[in-house]
Amino acid sequence: MATAMVIYLYFVVYGMAVIVMSQHSTQLQLQWGATEGQVLQAISGVGIGKIIGPSFAGFLSDRFGRRLSVLTGLVMVMVFLGGLMVSPTWQVGFALALFFGLANAVGDTGNYPTLMEIFPKVAGAANVLVKAAISLGQLALPLVVTGVAAAGIAWGAPMIALIAILAILFAIQLRAPYPDYRALAAAQRAELDAAAEAAAHAEAPVARCCVGIDGAALVSYGFCATAMFWLAQNTLPMLGVHLAGMSESAGRSLVSSYSIGSFIGVFVTATLVARVVRPVTILSINPVVAGLAYVGLLLSTTPEAFHACAFVIGFSAAGGLFQLTVVVLAEFFPLRKGVVTSMVGLASGAAAFALPYVSGLLVGDASSPVSSYRQVLGMGVGVALAAALLGLFVRYRHRHILGSAQASMDQQAAPLAP
Repeated sequence: MATAMVIYLYFVVYGMAVIVMSQHSTQLQLQWGATEGQVLQAISGVGIGKIIGPSFAGFLSDRFGRRLSVLTGLVMVMVFLGGLMVSPTWQVGFALALFFGLANAVGDTGNYPTLMEIFPKVAGAANVLVKAAISLGQLALPLVVTGVAAAGIAWGAPMIALIAILAILFAIQLRAPYPDYRALAAAQRAELDAAAEAAAHAEAPVARCCVGIDGAALVSYGFCATAMFWLAQNTLPMLGVHLAGMSESAGRSLVSSYSIGSFIGVFVTATLVARVVRPVTILSINPVVAGLAYVGLLLSTTPEAFHACAFVIGFSAAGGLFQLTVVVLAEFFPLRKGVVTSMVGLASGAAAFALPYVSGLLVGDASSPVSSYRQVLGMGVGVALAAALLGLFVRYRHRHILGSAQASMDQQAAPLAP
């Protein structure tokens, strides 16, 4: 239990670290002599790291153990935060962001499996709580940054504090107990083999799913799910400044509204899925809600409306939607969870790269910021529409291929998270 608590504390810090560049956009522009667009392009390096990382991080975790992955991830995040404060150019910032993306991949392959191994009977709930921890960090950092600025403290002070916290977590994880992941994996493999054998001898076997259709649709959905919330959390501050006439500190507070929505959405979604609806239903509804919120940002010019739309985007797009994508993918392919989860992780990394990078190209030097940021919002509407269509398609396939047989598989399909 102590190990799990330290992991959740790490994800609170991670929630802060993942938005630290967008929250300090103005300071980084001055430090790098860069434009707003170049800062956004630097942030896109996180996505490249998240694309590269899964190619080796999972192997290292399985080969050398969860603890090494967790400790390595902690050190890498500390290097990212420390390097950001002294980085001289946006290109160096891009390299640091890429390194942070690698840190995310390495840390995740240690942290998520450890949580599932500590809580094998409630693995899904354990992973959803990770999203709550991340949202808590994203809620807190804008408040901290605003307070630091008001007090006239150096802008790097929050990063120094985060490095200190990570160092403490590192020291604790050196001695914290970890489950025997190899023994647990062997037991899980035996259960899955038994389930596959039972299905093969059933009188009415479950229809086969198609990787090229169902897998591709859900991986594409994973890209869109990530794109919807990455676009918001990295552009909301400047959207508020340029389209709603907000000050920089007020613009940063939009991320707090987004994070509150995400935090509440995690628990509402978990409750609905547990008691009312299936995960695949959420996949078809939430993108519609997020898309309407993006349209609201396009049509609104008041800070109040922007806060409301930011809350709705956080609630619908960042309230556990990505985690549910992996759950549904596991329902389609219950014996190939590791492979399909890696595929969704790659899609997530691609979105984390593409959205900030394209946003940076659209914004450029912000010579006409109103028009540029409206184009960014238009991209958000397009991504949400694509997710809604994919969600409807996946729901159709889920109903007609799995049908009632899925109910008997729910106990075996332990959900994973990126």
